[in-house]
Parts: sequence; structure tokens; C-alpha cells
Amino acid sequence: ADGPALAELHALVRLAADLEAPYVRVFPGGTGLPEPAADAHAVRRLAAAAPFAERHGVRILLETHDSHRTGAAAARVLDRVGQGGAGALWDVLHTWLAGESPAESRRALERHLGYVQVKDVASAHRLTPLGLGAGALPLAEAVAAAPRDGWLCWEYEKRWYPGAADLPGQLAAGREYLERLVARGGAAGAQAE
Repeated sequence: ADGPALAELHALVRLAADLEAPYVRVFPGGTGLPEPAADAHAVRRLAAAAPFAERHGVRILLETHDSHRTGAAAARVLDRVGQGGAGALWDVLHTWLAGESPAESRRALERHLGYVQVKDVASAHRLTPLGLGAGALPLAEAVAAAPRDGWLCWEYEKRWYPGAADLPGQLAAGREYLERLVARGGAAGAQAE
């Protein structure tokens, strides 16, 4: 059952290596499964693909999403995978929705973190993207908890929310907002992408 998913993942790893991209992002899936089954599903696939990724100089990053929304849940899987070819992508929205603080997420993901993905929304029930700093997410805390030498990636999901403002009009203000947070010293040296 994992064959097609692993073949696709291997193709993505080869593409990332060709592009000299350090990461391939994956979602855990497993929504609706009991926790042990969701863990086993994610561990099995990551453990099968991680050595291939590592040989190609790429890390497969498990995003905090779906069945594994918290840093603690993603780390539980990655601890079992135990390979350098696998790591974590910390999606600040999903850890927040799951009730995990930025400090808790960072502690849980410490050994595995590839990069941090930020965005902003009005509330846990209104997920239409907003400009950075205009919503409810604890972005200052998240940037302060982010690694000093890591990447911050702003994800803007207009594709799934057609009513969201167009991205081009948000870019300059979003970059300036992240740069201000980084300059405050919480994530000094972090690079805004």
C-alpha cells in the first residue's frame, strides 16, 4: 500500500536534490486513525524513505499538520524514525490550533527542526489568511522561539481561501513585519524568506 506513495516521495527527493533544495515537505496523513495507528503509518513511510533522502542530501520534513498537529506528536514519530533524512517543519498555525505554545513546540521539535512556517488568521474558527501581525497567532513568540540560524517561511494560502487579499499587496508589509520580529532579538540572525 505504501509503494505508490514512496515512489512519489523518491521522485520528489530526486527533484529536490537536482534543484539543490534541502527539504521536501510531507504531511502525516492519518486523520481519523487512532493515535497508535497514525504514528505507525507515519513512522513506516518516513523510515522507508529517510535513508534514500539522506543519500541524496535532502531531508524529508514532516509538517505539524493533520493527525500530528503538535510538535510533541511530530517528535514522537521522528524519534521512532531516528534518521537524519527525516525532520520536522513547524507550522505555527497547527500547533497553536492544537493548544501548544510556541515554546512547547520548539522544545518538542528541537532535535528535528528543519524550518518554521508562519502565517496569520483571525481566530481558530476563521482561518482565512491575513497579513502577518493582523491576526491572532502568537507570531512574536514563535519567532522568538525559532532557531537563530534557521529559516522562517511565510505560507499564504489564498488558493484555499479565495476571499483573502491578494498576496502581492501583502509581501512588503509581511517581510517588514518578520524583519522587525527578528530584529527584536528573539530570532536574531534568522532569515526571512
